[in-house]
Formats: sequence, C-alpha cells, structure tokens
Amino acid sequence: MAMRELAKKRLNENLKQSVKYLTLVFNDFFILALIFLVGALMFWYAEAMKTMPTNLWFYRPLVGFILWLPLLTGRLVTLIKEADMQFLFTQDEQMNEYLKPMYRYSLVLPFILEVLLAGIVFPFATIKAGINVFAYLLLVVAMLLIKGIELEVEKSNLYFGKKISLATLSLIALVLAIISAYYAYIGIVAGIIGIFFVTRLANELIFDWRYAVESEKVRKDRVYSVFSMFTDVEEKQVSIKRRKYLDFLLPKSIAKENPNLFLYRRSLLRNPEYLNLLVRMTVFAGLISWLVQDWHWSLGLSCLVIFLTVYQLLPMATEFDRNFMYRVYPIERKNRGKDLVKVLTFGLFIQWLIISIFWLIVLPININLLEAMIILLAFTVLITAVYLPSRVKKMNQKNFGIR
Repeated sequence: MAMRELAKKRLNENLKQSVKYLTLVFNDFFILALIFLVGALMFWYAEAMKTMPTNLWFYRPLVGFILWLPLLTGRLVTLIKEADMQFLFTQDEQMNEYLKPMYRYSLVLPFILEVLLAGIVFPFATIKAGINVFAYLLLVVAMLLIKGIELEVEKSNLYFGKKISLATLSLIALVLAIISAYYAYIGIVAGIIGIFFVTRLANELIFDWRYAVESEKVRKDRVYSVFSMFTDVEEKQVSIKRRKYLDFLLPKSIAKENPNLFLYRRSLLRNPEYLNLLVRMTVFAGLISWLVQDWHWSLGLSCLVIFLTVYQLLPMATEFDRNFMYRVYPIERKNRGKDLVKVLTFGLFIQWLIISIFWLIVLPININLLEAMIILLAFTVLITAVYLPSRVKKMNQKNFGIR
C-alpha cells in the first residue's frame, strides 16, 4: 500500500511539473498558430473530401496507419529515480503495486489522441474507405487494446528476463492496425489474447532497477525535448557539439568575427535547442504549405512561423549572461545586441530561402506564388529590421543596462 501511495505522490508532482510547462508551451502565440493550422487542415480536408474518389485500394490501409500513429505516443511512465536503486531495492515484490497507477496514467495521452484522431478520420473512413460504423468503432477499440498491450510489455521489460523489442512490437501493432481496417474483429481478438498473455510475463521475476532508471531517463529526456522547443527547461541537460556539416555557414577566417558574433553563430549552429527549433519550424512551414495547397494560406501561415521562430530564438540574447567567463573576459557588450540581430537575420533568411524552394516544389508555379515569395521576404526583412532589434535591445537593457 505504501508503494502505491508513493506512486500517487510522484504522479501528482509530475502532473504539476507538466502543467507548469504546458502553460508556457500553450502561450498566446502558439494557440494562435494552432488555430490557423487546424483551420487550414480542416479547410483542406473538407475540400479534398468533395473531389476524392471512393473505395480506392489503399484507403483502408491508410485508415489503419493513421489510427496507429497515436500508439507511438505515451511510453510507460515510471518516475523511478536513481536513488531508488539504494532505497527501494528491497521492494521488488511491491513494484507491481507501484506500477499499477503508473500504467493507468500512461494510458491517458494515447487514449485521448486516439479518440480525437478517430473522430477526425471518421468521415473519410466511413464515406470514402467504405468501412461501416460498427466495424470502425471496433477498429478504434482494437487500437486502444493494442496500446494497452504495448504498455504491459514495457512493464514486463522492467523485470529481469528476455526484453521484448519495442520497435518490433510497434511494427507488429502497425500490421495489426492495417489488418484490422479490413477485419476489425481480428484486432479485438488479438488485443484480448495479448492482454491476457503479457499480464503474466513479469510474474515472480526480479525487478531490473538499472534498466528501469535508464528507461525513465530516456523517456523524460524525450518529454523535455518537446517542452524545450517552446520554453527553457531547467531539468534538461543540453549537449552542445560541433556539427562539421554546418561549418560552411561560418566565416572561413575567425579574424572577421568579434567575440559576440563568434559565440552567437556557433550557439545557433551547435546548441540543439536553437538549431532544432529553427529546423522544426522550417519543416513545419513546409508541411502546412504542402497540406493546404493554397498560396494564400501558405503565405499567412509561413509569416506566422517566421514570427514564432524569432520569438522563440530571443532567449539567445541572455544565453551567456550567467556564464562567469563571459563576464570576466574584457568582451565588448555595447554592440552585442546588433551582433545577435546579424546572426538571427542570417538564420531567418536561410529559413525564408528553404520555404521558398519548398513552395516551388509543392505549389503551382505562377505569378501569385512569386508574389507570395516576395511578400514573405519583405515580412522577414521587416521582422529583422524592426521587431528583432527592439526586443533584443529591451532584453539587454534589462540584464546589463546596455542602451
């Protein structure tokens, strides 16, 4: 009973931490971006349904694949800490009680995503793919059962014995999802048999504490990586390393750089938080342009993406403020804001160039598309010439009193 209470206490603490970061992630700008994105996707979906032919051979496998995607989320939450190897190692027999509330908690996110996605896909599945309503409901239930099996397998892997590969399990789940799109009862039967079988895998086995600690570290780091796309995460350990394939973006001669330019350029290209953000936002702009297939929507959403990229890269202005050596060395700070603006301007123009090239690939090439590219370039210039210097100046004044 004590172990179950410990699990509930840790889950409450984890929920508070998640809520803290989620309030920062779902800020006004991100909510606005979501509204535009969802609106664009629903517009494209409604228009596509009008012209889409019915009962093509790949529709049912596509439905199965789409409903399988939420199964990729929601790994087993254990919240096991490294210190538990010393303080809880005698509680092997009680770990099953500890993991029960963890298992139920881990089901929440994938179940919510599965139900939401099933609701969105419902018109396509029933009208275009020819799946009747009852069979579709059975398919959704089968997906939920399969997710339960995956978490049960993850739980059994926490004990000594043969570990079942999660990648193999995910592939089997995909095959079952596609088959269930044709014969929903197969997924139901497989799910029931699987649940019955895997719940007995870990019986009378010794808990593998080291594996459990490492697995939880990997899961937490994955969650923190998502949060770090939108806000600073204190708990995340950032690994900064050189990426030789990006060295061509740096000046060939260091003499052409002052210390601030040197630091900011390498921070943008080598700090995974900033580089990944720039890459993901660029890919995001390309993805929504491909989905909406309309230059009006592509232009508006790409402008929003560029603005959000700038907004989320602004913490670079204070990145070195807590670095002791940066404060000790005689580095000129008066113009460091201008140096940061130069670096971010360079990054944003690369983003504009990649988005424009992607437009030329996925959108019809005409005078309207060329106008959209010019307007997007003008917007980028406006952001880097007006908004960015103003925000950087305010952040520098706040931290160093630089005017």
